[in-house]
Amino acid sequence: INEPKEAISLKAEELELSSKYKSEFLANMSHELRTPLNSILILARILKENRANNLSEEQIKYAGVIHNAGSDLLSLINDILDLSKIESGNIDLHIEKIRPIEVRNNLESLFTELANHKKIDFKINLDDNLPAEFVSDQGRLEQVLKNLLSNAFKFTPEKGNIEVQINLVETNSVKLFSNLKESGKNILSFAVKDSGIGISADKQQVIFEAFQQEDGSTSRKYGGTGLGLSISKELANLLGGEIKVESKQGVGSTF
Repeated sequence: INEPKEAISLKAEELELSSKYKSEFLANMSHELRTPLNSILILARILKENRANNLSEEQIKYAGVIHNAGSDLLSLINDILDLSKIESGNIDLHIEKIRPIEVRNNLESLFTELANHKKIDFKINLDDNLPAEFVSDQGRLEQVLKNLLSNAFKFTPEKGNIEVQINLVETNSVKLFSNLKESGKNILSFAVKDSGIGISADKQQVIFEAFQQEDGSTSRKYGGTGLGLSISKELANLLGGEIKVESKQGVGSTF
């Protein structure tokens, strides 16, 4: 009777060790890949700027393609590094006081130009009852919001709508977040709403898994690795919250 239990325990330990080695390998490889890639990006940018005025239009175009492709690859490597850190439990949080208005300003500076380019009505609304400050990891919080907004802009057609709503959650009301146990602290909710293509009901949980997307076919229209939502979900958990989605195909999504 004890032998099967010991075998299961041994297999569990082997699986845990294997997962640890995988995460450590990904983290190390990500660092090794980023160093030469950063050099390629710098050189490609210098070539694209053509300061010496000795490149043809076609050569400048090629340098731009190299820089854009390298930037996409660096983004993928950063996502893999983040995911491996989360899986191995090696991610550090920098908890500090954050001003909601500063979060709004940072997001506006990042996405306003893109919104203008796509003729999208982009708004960030702060609830009147918000405290002047709240406590979290600003870098990781904004990383989650940037991921959600990047998806919103990717899947929302021109002349659409994207809205961020930041509210104070009443602790004595129906809880939005199941794992927020502390009382007496300001709990905020961040809703990212778009009028994009929406997500089918059967894919609304799958999209939070690594490398999964709403359209996973080889002929899919939209790019991306499918890591952004997986990382965002794990970061939200580390920050003491969670991410939920409401969506309807052809109408839009709210995260």
